[in-house]
Amino acid sequence: MLEIRNIKIKIDKNINYTKEYLLDYGKRIIEKKIRKKIEQISLKQKSLDARKKEIYYVLSYLFSVKDEDKIKNKDIYKYLEKDEYLKLKNLKRINENKKVVIVGMGPAGLFSALVLSNAGFDVTIIERGKKVEDRIKDINNLEDKAILNTESNVQFGEGGAGTFSDGKLATLISSPYIKYILETFVSFGSNDDILYEANPHIGSDNLRRILINFRLSLLDNNVHINYETKLLDFDDHYIYTNNEKIAYDELILATGHSASDIYQLLEKKHIKMKPKNFAVGFRIEHNQKELSKLLYHDDYPSLPAANYKIVTHLDDNRTMYSFCMCPGGVVINSTSDENRLVTNGMSNNKRDNVNANSALLINVNVENYYHDNIFDGLKLQKEIEEKAFNKDLPYYYPVQTVGSFLQRNNNEITDIIPSIKPGYYLTDLKHIYPKYISDSLRDGLLNLEQKWPGFIKDSLILTAPETRTSSTITIERNTDLSSTKPNLYVAGEGGGHAGGITSSAVDGIKIALKIIEKYR
Repeated sequence: MLEIRNIKIKIDKNINYTKEYLLDYGKRIIEKKIRKKIEQISLKQKSLDARKKEIYYVLSYLFSVKDEDKIKNKDIYKYLEKDEYLKLKNLKRINENKKVVIVGMGPAGLFSALVLSNAGFDVTIIERGKKVEDRIKDINNLEDKAILNTESNVQFGEGGAGTFSDGKLATLISSPYIKYILETFVSFGSNDDILYEANPHIGSDNLRRILINFRLSLLDNNVHINYETKLLDFDDHYIYTNNEKIAYDELILATGHSASDIYQLLEKKHIKMKPKNFAVGFRIEHNQKELSKLLYHDDYPSLPAANYKIVTHLDDNRTMYSFCMCPGGVVINSTSDENRLVTNGMSNNKRDNVNANSALLINVNVENYYHDNIFDGLKLQKEIEEKAFNKDLPYYYPVQTVGSFLQRNNNEITDIIPSIKPGYYLTDLKHIYPKYISDSLRDGLLNLEQKWPGFIKDSLILTAPETRTSSTITIERNTDLSSTKPNLYVAGEGGGHAGGITSSAVDGIKIALKIIEKYR
C-alpha cells in the first residue's frame, strides 16, 4: 500500500464534492504522476483550507498498484500499519479467568471493556445512569419541564457526556489506537467519513444508535452490564454498590469529570491526587449562515456548516480559546446537580440548526484557585454554577448580548434566539464569575474583535456558565498506569489524563492493554 499527501483541489461552488468525486479526482492525479494504473484507492484524510479567499480541499490517499517497489516518486510514501494497531486488532486471549469491574460507561469504560472482553477477561460494567434510550427521556424532562434527575442526565448515563456533544472525534493526541477506535464506531453504524475527515464527528443523533449496537456487541461477548448501579465503596477485592457486592481482580474507574463523589471516595482511600489547571467561560452563539459566509469569504452551498478554532493571548498571561465548537447546533443544559447550572454544546449529524455555538474559555491555573484542599477546584466550579442558578426560574439559563457584556450598550435586541432549554433569562453575566475571570472574558472578546474582523458582534448571544470542560484533579499513576492501589486504575477524563471522546477511548485501551500484559 502506498500513500500520497497534500493533493489540493480548489473549491467550485457548482460542484458537489462527494467521496466518489474525490476518489475519482485522486485516481486521475496519481495515475498521471506515476504513469501506472491504480488497482485500489481510498481517502486517508480530507481537510478544508479556508484561510484565504480561494478555498481548497487538502487530500491524502492510500492506493495500491502492481510492482509497488518500482514506484520512484518523491511524493509517494510506503504505508505500513503500526505494530500496536495490528496487535490490538489481533488480540490473543488469556487463559486465566480474571474478573475486571469497570465503573462508568463513557468512551474510556466502553473501549476498555471491549478490549478486555476480546482478550478473554470476565468483565462487568456498572453505570450509575440509565440506558441511552431511557437517558434521553430524563434529558427531555429537564429541557421541557425543568425536572432534573441527578443520576441520569447529560453527564451521567450510557455513553458518557460526549453522547450529547455531537460525537466529536477530533483530538490533539497522536496514537495508533485512534484508527481502531474509528473503525469500531463504523462497525457499529457510523458513517465511514469519520475514517478520513480531518475533524470527524458522528452527530449526537447517530451516536445514540451506535451506542446501542456497541452495547449489544459487549453483551454478545459476555460482558455483564448493570445500569442504575452506583459505586459506594470498595476494598481490595470487592466493590459495594446501591444494589450489590461484586468481586474483582482489577478495578477501572471511568467515571468522568463530574462524579465528585468518586474523588471524595478516592481521598478517603488515600489514593494520590493533585490539582490541575482547567478552564471556565461561556457559550457564544452565531447565526450559522452568517458565520459560514464569514469563514468561507462567500456563500458555498455545497460546503458543510463552517466551524472554527481560535485562541488569543491576553496581557494577564491568560488565554481565551474556543472549545467544543458545534456548527449548526444548540447549547444544551448539562447540569447534574440540584440548584446548579452547566452548559455544553451539541450538534446532530447534519449540523443543520440555525445557530452555531462554541465555548469561549479562560484558563484557570492551579495557583489561581488552590489553597490547601484538593477539592478547591470543585469548590470554584460549584460557586460559579450556583451563582448562575435562578430559584425563581429553575434551570433557566442566564444570557446576555456581547454588546451588553462589553458595556457598550444596554440593548439586548438581537436576531439570534438563544437555543438553551427549558429557557433563559437576561442578566449581567459578570456577577457569575470571579473578577479575574470576567475581566479576562471581556479582554478576550475585545482581542478577538480586533484580530478577526466580523467575528465578534454586539448582537451575538452569550450563555453561561461553561465549567465542566475537564477535571480539576489528576489521579497520579505508576508506570503500569495503576494508581496508588496496584489493581485500581482511573481512566479517561475523570482521571485527568484525557479530554474528549477519542483521547478518553485511547486511555481506556491503554489501561486494558496494561492489564492484559499483567496476566500474559
